[in-house]
Amino acid sequence: MVRNKVEERILILAPIGQDAPAMASLLTSQGLNAVVCGTPLDTCHQLEMGGAVLVVTEESLELPQISILLKHLKTQPPWSELPMIVLTRGGESRLARLLDLVAEAAGSITLLERPIGESTLIRSIEVGLRSRRRQYQVRDLLEQQSLSQNQLRESEQEYRTLFESIDQGFCTIEVLFDEHAQPNDYRFLLVNAAFAGQTGLQGVVGRRIKEIVPKHEEHWFQIYGKIATTGEPLRFEKEAKELGRHYEIYAWHIGSPSQRRVAVLFNDITQRKASQVRLEQFAEELERKVFERTHELVYSQEQLRALATQLNLAEQRERTRLAAELHDHLAQMLVLVRLRLGQAKVGPLAHSIQMIKQAEDVVNESLTYTRNLVAELSPPVLHEFGLFTALRWLGEQMQRYHLNVAVRIDAPDELRLPENQAVLVFQSVRELLLNAVKHAGSKRASVIAAAGEGLLKIVVADTGVGFDPITLTSQRSAAMSSKFGLFSIRQRMEALGGRLELYSKPGEGTRATLMLPLSNPVEQAKHSSLPKVLPPEDGGGVSSFGGRKSGPYRVLVADDHAMVRQGLCLMLGACADIEVIAEASNGQEAFELAKKLKPSVVVIDINMPLMNGIEATALIRASLPETIVIGMSVNASADNQEAMRTAGASTLLPKEAAGDQLYGAIQAAMKGPVTPLGTVSSPA
Repeated sequence: MVRNKVEERILILAPIGQDAPAMASLLTSQGLNAVVCGTPLDTCHQLEMGGAVLVVTEESLELPQISILLKHLKTQPPWSELPMIVLTRGGESRLARLLDLVAEAAGSITLLERPIGESTLIRSIEVGLRSRRRQYQVRDLLEQQSLSQNQLRESEQEYRTLFESIDQGFCTIEVLFDEHAQPNDYRFLLVNAAFAGQTGLQGVVGRRIKEIVPKHEEHWFQIYGKIATTGEPLRFEKEAKELGRHYEIYAWHIGSPSQRRVAVLFNDITQRKASQVRLEQFAEELERKVFERTHELVYSQEQLRALATQLNLAEQRERTRLAAELHDHLAQMLVLVRLRLGQAKVGPLAHSIQMIKQAEDVVNESLTYTRNLVAELSPPVLHEFGLFTALRWLGEQMQRYHLNVAVRIDAPDELRLPENQAVLVFQSVRELLLNAVKHAGSKRASVIAAAGEGLLKIVVADTGVGFDPITLTSQRSAAMSSKFGLFSIRQRMEALGGRLELYSKPGEGTRATLMLPLSNPVEQAKHSSLPKVLPPEDGGGVSSFGGRKSGPYRVLVADDHAMVRQGLCLMLGACADIEVIAEASNGQEAFELAKKLKPSVVVIDINMPLMNGIEATALIRASLPETIVIGMSVNASADNQEAMRTAGASTLLPKEAAGDQLYGAIQAAMKGPVTPLGTVSSPA
């Protein structure tokens, strides 16, 4: 009969010669399942899967790993005694000691002397197979008995396991009644392992609850007494104050009615109850905060509406003020100019010259007035030189309001904010200083700007009367301008991602801190700096500005106002030695035309679109070092003078003086080497 079961395999360990393949072939021909093992370790692996008889040659007992196989054989289960056949060389074996170890390990060993007949080998293996099959029968019987015993034990322990493993508390109690049949106590009969953790009580079996907790609440006795007498189960939640816990409970009657026993399954829900209480508190707090935020939002909306109204009124007031300024001052001065020019027409010559001189004086006064008005509305210094220079200028301008302002800048001058940010911050600082004048009655104030750790901080402080910020916030009508001014400043800073911090007390002045995050101060500083002016290359001989010919000077005029350009071109074109070769309406166009036409002189306005005159001057001087640049501006301040000098201009003229000084400046610059801005060396 062919047996293919793994447990009935014949394992052969014979590493030398052809014994193993020959034996395997023989056994297979007899219907037996034979497996050849190359090493003792391989034999161990095969035995773990199953085997009936192990055949080894005497030579295999000398293999290095044979001790592993012997150790494996010693670990056989009690029912197993693996039949082992050892093929020897005959006579007294030189491996007698190893054979003793093999016999000790295997327990059942058969020695066959080689050469061995096929029939002898087959019979020996069949004897081993019968022996192994009997062992299997014993194993199966033992396993069946063990299974039955295990099932019996599992059946006996099933209730106990469940009873002890649940994390809920469980107990059975006997409810005790007094002489009036009223429940007044109960005794513990059985508790599970979780009982102590759920109650904090130890060693309660056989004891009454009143012995353990003398002040246990009466309602517990009434509840359990009703269950014990009626047999009706009950699910409920109750607090055990004396135990400091809250329980979720399911209780039911057990046993006969006369026993009055109750089973109680319970769970400590103290933490859950506390969480519910906290959740309710959080809900109340959230509702309160939502109410407060809603109230704040409504109030903010009211403030915004009121602020919009105030802004509209302020706009109208500003329009009215500007109209009055223009009518009462500028328009009147222009009328006066016209009158003087009219008087000049009817001469005599001396009288006409006098009238023209008076008209010129009025025009100069008008230009000064216009420049101040423009600076008040939108200071050019802010757009041309950045926030920090504008703050210094603002400090000087506040002298008009009799406010002495000390300005300190603890930040690199090359740090430039984006224009929208710089404008809003400048307006906020100006508003705070005006508040110090109008509402605080202060004569002194300070502005400190510092940049560090990605943050710009500007502190505006005054020594005025101060105020209570809480009172100001709660006011509905008083100090409206100050109130809405601060509200507007706060809104501006929040729109920029910053904030306004305000500190003030009555009699202690006010300190307002504007804080604005700098997105990338390094990049801002890098892109805000002017292009560097490259020095002219050394020609190895005469200076590029010396020895010029006295022929026509080729001039490029750059100004964003067409009328001004036209006036300059007509004036310069009337000069015999000047040729106006091109006009430009912005700095970028001026630079491109200069590169293309290579003029002798570029006359350029500072304040122009796309690229201002300062930047264009730096680029022109860097690309065309022989070209003279003469700047013009309605605001020929020291800051503009310094900026144009740094950019490489020869001089900076006030626009109102262009008619008198421009031609002379061109002549001086072209005939003599350039010296620091504003001066030209005398012609040779």
